[in-house]
Amino acid sequence: MKILMLVAAFGILYVSFTRASLDEVTNDERYDRLRKIAIAYQRPNSGEKVCYRLPESRTLPNNPLYFLKKIRDDFWTKLSKNPLDKTRIVILVTDKKVYESILMYEDESVDSWFWKETMKEARKKNDMARVLVNSVPKKDLEIIELEKKVNESEDFLNYTIRQMELGNKIIRCHE
Repeated sequence: MKILMLVAAFGILYVSFTRASLDEVTNDERYDRLRKIAIAYQRPNSGEKVCYRLPESRTLPNNPLYFLKKIRDDFWTKLSKNPLDKTRIVILVTDKKVYESILMYEDESVDSWFWKETMKEARKKNDMARVLVNSVPKKDLEIIELEKKVNESEDFLNYTIRQMELGNKIIRCHE
């Protein structure tokens, strides 16, 4: 019985911390303070070379504690009430997964299965972001900008997957 109460207490504490961090992350993402890793890529339609900024990620899917991060990300998505903030969070998680995949791809000691599976998860999150942004009926400037962000995230995701499948180096901007 004591163990059950202890597990419940830690669960409540975890949800509380997750909820508190959601407000901070939503605000930081809204004002673009989380994206610190600049990766070079080529836009599919124009061929223009640009830098896409990704959020940092320290815990990778090959870490035994990664499941806690996945739970947190799912809570962030479920606890976001505003559809625009929820879309921002889903794009953030998508881009975190892309960066995790890049880190694992670059580390030759990590089995390629990990980065491939993480890219599949990134694709699902990107699809979710598209559904969310398309479900908002009013098309004001903020929604139009968010749609552009979803499109660019998808373009970058596709470009990165293609480069990784070809065995090409992922180039940081200013390299």
